[in-house]
Amino acid sequence: MLRVTVACPESCLVCTQDVTLCQQLTYIVAAPETTRVLILMDGHLSSVESANLTLLVNLALLSLSRNAIYGIQEGSLHGLTKLQTLSLGHNRIPSSSLSDHTFSKLRSLQVLVLSHNVLRTLRAAWFRNTKALRRLLLDGNQITNLTQSSFRGANLHRLRHLDLSNNFISFIEKDAFRPLPQLQEVDLSRNMLAHMPDAFTPLKQLSVLSLEGNQWSCTCDLYPLARFLRNFVKSPVRILYNTKDLNCQVSPPAEAAAKSMLRLSETNCDSKSHNLTLALKDRRGLLPGQDVALMTVLGFAGVVGLTCAGLVIFNWKLQQGRANEHTSKNLCCRTLNESPCAHEERNGRAVGCCNCHLTRENETEVMSNVGLRKEIPLRQEKRHQAMLASTSMALDTSFKNLKGRDHGPDRACSRPGEALLPARCLGSSGNKKALHDASSVTRCLKTDEKLSNSKHGEVQAQILLQHGARKIGELVC
Repeated sequence: MLRVTVACPESCLVCTQDVTLCQQLTYIVAAPETTRVLILMDGHLSSVESANLTLLVNLALLSLSRNAIYGIQEGSLHGLTKLQTLSLGHNRIPSSSLSDHTFSKLRSLQVLVLSHNVLRTLRAAWFRNTKALRRLLLDGNQITNLTQSSFRGANLHRLRHLDLSNNFISFIEKDAFRPLPQLQEVDLSRNMLAHMPDAFTPLKQLSVLSLEGNQWSCTCDLYPLARFLRNFVKSPVRILYNTKDLNCQVSPPAEAAAKSMLRLSETNCDSKSHNLTLALKDRRGLLPGQDVALMTVLGFAGVVGLTCAGLVIFNWKLQQGRANEHTSKNLCCRTLNESPCAHEERNGRAVGCCNCHLTRENETEVMSNVGLRKEIPLRQEKRHQAMLASTSMALDTSFKNLKGRDHGPDRACSRPGEALLPARCLGSSGNKKALHDASSVTRCLKTDEKLSNSKHGEVQAQILLQHGARKIGELVC
């Protein structure tokens, strides 16, 4: 709690009936009731309490700037009904330390200095009863936006000067200044404005405007404000400070875009960025640490999303593998040119569709061509080879029987018999001498084999031809 003393300290430069000026104090001195000016600057005051200023009913100017004040107790200023100027600049006052009734009794207040504190938001309730306020200095704080509610409901109809420079303002609504119809000077320099609507047209008394030191973007969103400024500077009684510093942040592709806000028009504005406005409606300032927390939450959500996506893809791949495995297991054996219905009936007793139990008559060997899955039946080829082998054995048996019945060497090769060759190769019964002609027998066998080649190929016929010729040669010789 700050002490109130009667004696004038040594650090005070002025101590009179009307004025008290002191420096480097840690408390508020007890000035006379007749004091009209009290200045306590460059000290170490931490708060303003209700007991410090209750007796100074005639005070017109109070300056507590350049201290370390971080709190103002509610009601501590209620007794200063004649106060016209209040300076609380260069302290550590946050928005939360100002209640709706902090300035409610200061009905004669004309100048309020809250510069260089840590204010983040503006509340219209602070100025509900300050109907005589003419100058409001809020520069050097941490204000991020101005909305319709920032001054709506405030009794600031006589406000002439508004200083919002050196803040972090990046968004201003179109009707933010409408509750301040008597504004003559507005300072929005050195903020973070890239886009801004024409919020100054309702201010009919506006004569001084400062907008330099911002990050203006040459988009079509800025065109209404540029049009207002061109008309504003045409008036000889209006001043736009530092027009040379109203340059736009021109992107490399926008070569034809205007480089100055005052030259921005409908023809040279960058329409490509028309929908890329960085300003968001109803944007509120983030408290310390909120941006870090927001980024942490978004990062965690992104990791969770990627993990879920990976699990979904993995599950889909697994299901695809199982489906392929199930399909391969259901590929049942079948013979060539067999209908699906016969195929299902034939595999009715199979344990697992590919474990086919076929009858002996329908048994076949299947060669699978990987990729095309073609089946090549080998059963007929095997049957043909077996027929050739049996025919060869019959020939050998017939020749042996003929050799056993004949006693002379001349008769060994003369009568092979009708069972040896097909009937069409013997001709008539009186023409059996043709058996002694090897070439005739060979031609006959070739003719017989041509019929077999049309279905089973030339390889097996050639084997039979050579074997028959060899046997006939042995008999003839």
